[in-house]
Amino acid sequence: MATAFRSMGMSIVQVGLPSFNTSLGGSLTSYGIIVGMFSVTQCIFQYPFAAASDKLGRRKIILLGMLIYLIGTLLCFTAQNLVQLIIYRAFQGAGAYSSILQAVVGDIYKKDQHSKGMGYHALYMNIGYFLGFVLGGFISSFFDFRSIFLAQGLLICVSFTIIFIVLKGKDKSETTANRNNSINFSMTNIRILLKDSQYVLTLLFNCVRWFIFGFITAYLIWIFQNSFGLSDIISSYLMLGILALYVVSIYVASKLIDRYGSRKISMVGQVIVLGFGIPFFFKDFALILPIFLVIISFIGIGIAFIDPAGNTILLEVIEDSQPDLKGSGIGFNNAIGFFCGAIAPMIMIPLGDIDIALPFYVIMVMMIFCLAIFQFKIDKKY
Repeated sequence: MATAFRSMGMSIVQVGLPSFNTSLGGSLTSYGIIVGMFSVTQCIFQYPFAAASDKLGRRKIILLGMLIYLIGTLLCFTAQNLVQLIIYRAFQGAGAYSSILQAVVGDIYKKDQHSKGMGYHALYMNIGYFLGFVLGGFISSFFDFRSIFLAQGLLICVSFTIIFIVLKGKDKSETTANRNNSINFSMTNIRILLKDSQYVLTLLFNCVRWFIFGFITAYLIWIFQNSFGLSDIISSYLMLGILALYVVSIYVASKLIDRYGSRKISMVGQVIVLGFGIPFFFKDFALILPIFLVIISFIGIGIAFIDPAGNTILLEVIEDSQPDLKGSGIGFNNAIGFFCGAIAPMIMIPLGDIDIALPFYVIMVMMIFCLAIFQFKIDKKY
């Protein structure tokens, strides 16, 4: 539930952020910076927070991260110009607690149930993201742009309450940390993990996944509002439909992973994304709104197959090599991932000024790279 509410707050902001950016005199480039700056500080603080959770306990660090996130959100509400909004978004991102929520999943579910746990995690994350577009469209259309941050702040408060109540007295990581005095809050843990080639390869794959996630929804909203001339609320409805299909596909993927394995399902997703990127070489055809929606929907299905598969492989690799370092391993993965997600909108969204299809060409190249890794390097046991 905490994951769902966090994701809901993020999508609420995404729907209204283009209009907020424009109201402050911003451009497509400034929009990319505003979106990306949040992920920059998420990247910087992701590993320290996650590693601290291995040592001090999940609950304490999650609550600290939520508090920082809430303060940054309220500051964004007060922003009077682009510089302030960029700075406050950076402060907001410093509350980097998402990795710890994933580590909690790893604590709760045993190794043979990791795919189930990560499937639930991805499902609730995307249900929240899905519902946020519904609320975001209405809030942005009928209230002041700043209200999107008030709504986000309220959801963080709900998440804080849930974690405060539910994890009280049930934090397995505190016991584990006390038993393992050898687990230090340092990069030593990461050097241990980086000796495992499967961890490194999974890390590279997840970097690609994060890079795509970092810009694709924001770029789609921009296309709907600026290339097709649709309103905030119509854009939110279209994103709602795409994300509904995405959420269903996440659920289907988690079931298929149990039967066929993470590696195979991830490769199926990569092939889908690659195949439905081909129509963008025929832009006059691909940029007819109904056809564009079909193409994007299938690309979303492909990404949905990739999502839980990547997280499941990561957990299994860590469990095989260093099971006591789940927080550190996931945190480092997410730190690098958030960095990729941070630079993605700053790089990819401005590419849309050159050619609206150019970001989709880049995605296709990335999928070819991932297919090569999975075909020849990722262990078939996953």
